[in-house]
Amino acid sequence: MSDKMMDQIDVKILRTLQQDARTPFKEIAGKCNVSLDTIKNRYISLKKRGIIRCSTIVIDPKKMGLGNLVMFGIRIVERYSDSVINMVKKIPGMCIITRAIGEYDIETIFLLKDIEQIGVTKETIEDFPQVKSADVSIFVDKPLLCPKNFEFK
Repeated sequence: MSDKMMDQIDVKILRTLQQDARTPFKEIAGKCNVSLDTIKNRYISLKKRGIIRCSTIVIDPKKMGLGNLVMFGIRIVERYSDSVINMVKKIPGMCIITRAIGEYDIETIFLLKDIEQIGVTKETIEDFPQVKSADVSIFVDKPLLCPKNFEFK
């Protein structure tokens, strides 16, 4: 099999592990109607090819009393992106930040307790002279920031 190709067995392995990364290979083999050795070899191949990088857990921040996941889309004066990223990283509650292509130059996700903290964070971002504007979106359903949201062809 080519390094770039995945077949239905690979996809089934990935989908099963997305639901529970601790699923025994024997159970996956049964679901795929193949041998245990086939699953082991496929798993090793998926890791070597970088398709599987690690196993993880998904935490629900609301159930832990940590607040809401809030996304900020930031439009900036382009030449200042590194300085804006470095400033935003210092704001309390920042979880993820990345350069983006499209409507926003930077997208970031924060974990914020309440609407007041969301407003203060938005104002803090917009106070940076290199920032043109910042839009806010609040996740209302259980956000699943994990690979099971990715589609495979």
